[in-house]
Amino acid sequence: MKYALKENEKEARERLRAFWAGESLGRPALYVTASKHKYDFTFEDKGKSKKELDFSPEWHIKYNEWQLDNTVYLAEAMPCADIIWGANISLPAVLCGSDYEYDANGQAWVKPMPDIWERELPKFDKNHHIIKSLENCYYRLAEAIGNKGYINPPVMLDSLTTLSLLRTPEVLCLDIIERPETVKKWSSVLTDIYIQAYEHFYQLLLSLGYGETSSWIGLMAEGRFETVQCDFAVMISTDMFKEFVIPDLCRVVEYLDYSLYHLDGTSQMRFIDLIAGIPKLNGIQWNPEPGAGSPVSWIEAFREIRKRNLSLYIYCNKDEAIEITRELGPDGLMFVLPHFDTIAEAEQAIKEIEKACQML
Repeated sequence: MKYALKENEKEARERLRAFWAGESLGRPALYVTASKHKYDFTFEDKGKSKKELDFSPEWHIKYNEWQLDNTVYLAEAMPCADIIWGANISLPAVLCGSDYEYDANGQAWVKPMPDIWERELPKFDKNHHIIKSLENCYYRLAEAIGNKGYINPPVMLDSLTTLSLLRTPEVLCLDIIERPETVKKWSSVLTDIYIQAYEHFYQLLLSLGYGETSSWIGLMAEGRFETVQCDFAVMISTDMFKEFVIPDLCRVVEYLDYSLYHLDGTSQMRFIDLIAGIPKLNGIQWNPEPGAGSPVSWIEAFREIRKRNLSLYIYCNKDEAIEITRELGPDGLMFVLPHFDTIAEAEQAIKEIEKACQML
């Protein structure tokens, strides 16, 4: 299916390609959105729980239609529809035999499997009931969305973080010391499931006429893209990261067409040399812990990342984007600005960033 996503699509694609290549077309790539209308999302759930809504095509259709119809996508922001399932943390765990629930605050949690090491190693099963339920959601969503935007495959979670949910983080720390080969074996199998499940849904979406992806962040790639990660890594040493995390990260990045490492917490900067050594990795998605302060205060960390030829994807406001660009230059940068209430405000922010870049 050929479709036009928005008016400035050609220029936006060119700027996104430049970002992925660690370059720019005079200014950083920008994800900028504004409200088209002012109305809140409503859905008649008829008493369904949050988990039941995960399996409801009608809910996903209604939510994505509201997002697409209520949003103006400016600069390099592209209209995208998502099926957010199990809070984007549950799919590999469920496919290997676990389950998930939501707490009273709407937060998802994966049910631990204390006996997982005694279980048979899992394999990806395209006939798994969860796969079939998600397929139904995607088919229905595609019928409803059409050419309003592209549709993203389900978001995956890395193998070691998945194991930390299944064993609990504290127990997995002990497992790494006491049963390292078992951890590696299961981690490798979960990576198999990650890749096979992603490819299954990517091929489904290709058959429906789509093909762009964006993981769970506001960045479109013309092919397979994920924010690869290991949130569990904040609990282990650099040597352990090299031994237990890097092999599976390399496999996933090699499979994907595009990838950013989701640097979950500034403490993961201690892994930057190992991360930078992953072949084909395009860049870093900067995701500091609460209380880390303005991204401007992390300029030196950004310099270290750019020195290693990694692009940078950063959430910030307009003034912060200008300051970071003045320090680093526009190449290999993408900024996500806070959502604007009006198109005029959003367009003004873009103009100010462009003007600042002209003065570099």
